[in-house]
Amino acid sequence: MIVPRMFPMNSAAAVVALALSAVLFCRPGTAQQTKLPFGTGEKLRYAVRWRLVPAGEAELFLEKEGTSQNRWKVSAKANSVGYVSNIYKVEDEYQSTFRNTTLCSSEIRKVINEGERHRLVSLLFDPRRKLALLNDRAATGNAPPRQAQSSIPDCVHDIISALYYVRTRPLAVGQSFEIPVNDGSRTIPIRLEVQAKEEIKTEIGTFPATRVEPGVFSGNLFKGKGRIFVWFSDDASHLPLQMRAQIGIGTITATLSSVERQDGTP
Repeated sequence: MIVPRMFPMNSAAAVVALALSAVLFCRPGTAQQTKLPFGTGEKLRYAVRWRLVPAGEAELFLEKEGTSQNRWKVSAKANSVGYVSNIYKVEDEYQSTFRNTTLCSSEIRKVINEGERHRLVSLLFDPRRKLALLNDRAATGNAPPRQAQSSIPDCVHDIISALYYVRTRPLAVGQSFEIPVNDGSRTIPIRLEVQAKEEIKTEIGTFPATRVEPGVFSGNLFKGKGRIFVWFSDDASHLPLQMRAQIGIGTITATLSSVERQDGTP
């Protein structure tokens, strides 16, 4: 699912990966807040439901890359559960690396296990040559990998790094932005609309939030038709509280279920 292609709408369990990647777009540039709304050791967990049925779980874990203070690393997981897992099992893992000051992406790696589809994907961003370098191969067998390259601007986001960038930005209702996102085939300008202030209920409390809608369907990141909405908390943490996708198989909702931080505070 993560490399741009037709989303497998005939399977409810694929919603897990969709909910994880749906969240993610805002204006590029240097993060402007003196204090970032996130820090090393932060872990966000989500419960995913399809038509009120438990469908999956997703997790995002943030840390600095090794001993480097210049780059962040996010390890993300998305798994189907229960009935949905019986009809279409999902066990996806992603690892995104992005620069500390700009939050522009350096690389994203993916281990994709969705039904009968098992792929190992790497996407490296070379800012000097302004190229995105894709390597996509089967997890087993000796088939040659699919390799491709596409042009990128000075700053480009992958689908994970963009989530952390948007958390650093003020979101004013009525504004819209376009940012460059590359997920393997080409760099796509994604428009984000900041739509409304609403309250969102989660397992960890009820929060004032801002609703945004990224234009990822209709041939952008996904070929099918649909809409996705994301709610970010209005407090200093700017947590992505909820993601809701309205697509052909119904409504899919991923809601924040827990937050862990390095200092042990919830």
